Amino acid sequence: MKDLGTRIYWFGCVVAATVLGIGVADCWFGHQLTAFLSWAVLASIPWLVGRASLYVLARYPNAPAVKREAEEDWGR
Repeated sequence: MKDLGTRIYWFGCVVAATVLGIGVADCWFGHQLTAFLSWAVLASIPWLVGRASLYVLARYPNAPAVKREAEEDWGR
């Protein structure tokens, strides 16, 4: 389950970097700094979601879903 949290985290990082890149391009091509700050706030949302999922899935290894996945992996 920790692998799932890691995947969600890295996907959030990629999405956040893409959104931040769009914000840099938007600021570079003539818009004001406030537009960049808006893009930066938008970029923080997927990053925070990924970070929170990584924390929750790593913090609670005895959760029922984690135990169920471990049992399924053991049965393979």
